Amino acid sequence: MTAPGRPGFVAVDSGLIAQTLVEAVFARVQQLDAPAPSEPVGPALDGAHQAFVSKDEAPVEQQMRQAGYLARVVEVELFDPAKKPADWLEPLLRGRLGEAGEWTVALAETCGDLARAEPVGRPAPDDPAATTWRVPGPGGHVRHYLARRTIEDFLQGRDRPFDGDPADLKIPWVYGFLLRACEEVLPADELPARE
Repeated sequence: MTAPGRPGFVAVDSGLIAQTLVEAVFARVQQLDAPAPSEPVGPALDGAHQAFVSKDEAPVEQQMRQAGYLARVVEVELFDPAKKPADWLEPLLRGRLGEAGEWTVALAETCGDLARAEPVGRPAPDDPAATTWRVPGPGGHVRHYLARRTIEDFLQGRDRPFDGDPADLKIPWVYGFLLRACEEVLPADELPARE
C-alpha cells in the first residue's frame, strides 16, 4: 500500500516498523560484508572528506557510515519502491561537481550537507530537510528507527561510553545511506571503470 500523498513510499504502522521491517533490514545488514562501493563513492565513504563526530570516535563513525550504506543496499533488495533511484540527487551532485571539480568531493559535500540537515529525531514526512523521506523506499520513519537500532546495538557492545550525544551517530549513518543513494544515480559513462 502506498503512503497517502507519498508515491513511491510504503505506508506502515509504527508498531509494525519496530517489530518487523526494522529488524529484518537490520538483520540483513549484519549479514553483509563491508561495502565495496564504486571509485568515487568509496573514498567518500572511507575518507576524511567529512567528519561528524570527534576524532577519537572515528571508528564508530566509520561503522555507522557503512551500516547506512548497506541499509540502502538491503532496501533495494527487499522493497520494490526502493528500486527506483532518487533522481533529484543527480542535479545536486552535478551542481556540486561544478564547484568541487571531482566526483568524490562532490559526493562527500552533498551527502554531508544533507546528512547534517536531517533531523536526528523522527523526521516528519513533510519536513524538507528530511531527505530520508525523499529517497524511494520504506520511508523516513523506517530509516530513522533503523539508524537508532544500529546505534543501540553498537553502543551495547562498547567497553566505554560514547564521547558525545549518541543521537548524533544518526548523521554518519544517513551520510552512508545517502552515498549509496547517490551511487545509484551517478552517470556510469563519466566515472572510472570498476576493476
